[in-house]
Amino acid sequence: MAKNAEIGETKTDAYGTRENWPPYTYRDYPYIKPETYKSFMEFLTTENTSGRLMELQPWISVCDSKCAFCYFPTTATSKVKIEPYLELLKKELGMYAKTKYVKTSMFDEIVLGGGTPSVLEAEQMIDLIDFCKANFNINKEYFIKVTGSSKTLALPKIDKLAKYGVYQMDMGAQTFDDKLRKNLCLPDSAIDVEKAIRHARKLDLCVCVDLMYNLPGQTMESWISTLKKAIELDVEIDAYSLHVDPGTMLEKMIKTGVSPPTGDTEYEKQMYLTAYNMLTSAGYKAVGHDRYSRVEWHMRENCLNGWPWGGILTTGAGCFMGYLQKFSYSNLENINDYMATVKSGKLPISRLSESTNEDMMRRTMTRLYLRLPVSKAEFMQKFGSTPEKVFPKQLQKLKDKGLIEINDKEVRITKLGEIWKGNIAWEFAPNQT
Repeated sequence: MAKNAEIGETKTDAYGTRENWPPYTYRDYPYIKPETYKSFMEFLTTENTSGRLMELQPWISVCDSKCAFCYFPTTATSKVKIEPYLELLKKELGMYAKTKYVKTSMFDEIVLGGGTPSVLEAEQMIDLIDFCKANFNINKEYFIKVTGSSKTLALPKIDKLAKYGVYQMDMGAQTFDDKLRKNLCLPDSAIDVEKAIRHARKLDLCVCVDLMYNLPGQTMESWISTLKKAIELDVEIDAYSLHVDPGTMLEKMIKTGVSPPTGDTEYEKQMYLTAYNMLTSAGYKAVGHDRYSRVEWHMRENCLNGWPWGGILTTGAGCFMGYLQKFSYSNLENINDYMATVKSGKLPISRLSESTNEDMMRRTMTRLYLRLPVSKAEFMQKFGSTPEKVFPKQLQKLKDKGLIEINDKEVRITKLGEIWKGNIAWEFAPNQT
């Protein structure tokens, strides 16, 4: 593939390196302070007038094995008693459910995240979902998603979940190359993953798989083969560039020479372009941060399209995707600390950020990272100004680079901006102005 590969007729050079994550993620949240916790608790006593449908996300941060690249705060199955954890998870959910803000909120998604929720028995997962349905306002049209791996999603378990009404099964497939799977310490084989997906699809479950590119030792041929397999299996696809996080097994493996390093920025970009071109040619639409979808509902998900004015109420040890308008939070990672805190009657929050009005303007511009337009009318309604007046230098720079388009109604990314959406988001970070 040529060095200046193209999306359509657009050359792809814009930045020297690619940013794959935006600002305002859980890594940026400060550790909780008494005054911020007090402000959050006061916020929960107010009515939710946003009009946005929200996502409810209980986390089962337990795994029966650890993937080499994984940075998630998880606990080994052998080191935790599941039933006590589930009871305290329900208690945390109940603490939120009793607040005025949550009582006046409506949810259209229940997502069992983690970790590997499929380590639970089907009956345990169903019981937890039933608890959520009984204690929260669930929209008439709602969807249930369950995360798992083929190692713990035995076919009879998939049968029970499908019969119950689970809409989507999320799987961290990462790659269908068994050599790469072994290097990443993935717990199952490519054929096992394929069998679980095929079984779920026969039951009319929507299946979404995580795929990673720029893996150590991954060739372009291997990446293309994985993409072809995913297209053949008719799944939704989240395609992520691998980030080698500090402290992971993979970082140590690369440093000690046990594993080869990842490719350079140019190689990573070519892999992104390969995925984009193959998947869009196969009828997928690029939506959200890294999703490729052929399902209409995924293109209008409220938890996505409502950013940053909607919300994800996430609970459980180590959860880090929680946000309720101007508040963003993550929970205690250590499962024992989490359980002790919930047992004491306090929300187990570890990091908590309260955004200022300026922060919210910057966060609104990160809609571009999510492949969403920034509405000028909504921006004016929220902030009493326009994006051009607040961020003139950033918008002009991005426009000159061909990364965004601006008209009378909105600001949106271009096809070239697709490649550099992480970099676009960082243009609006506080330290960039």
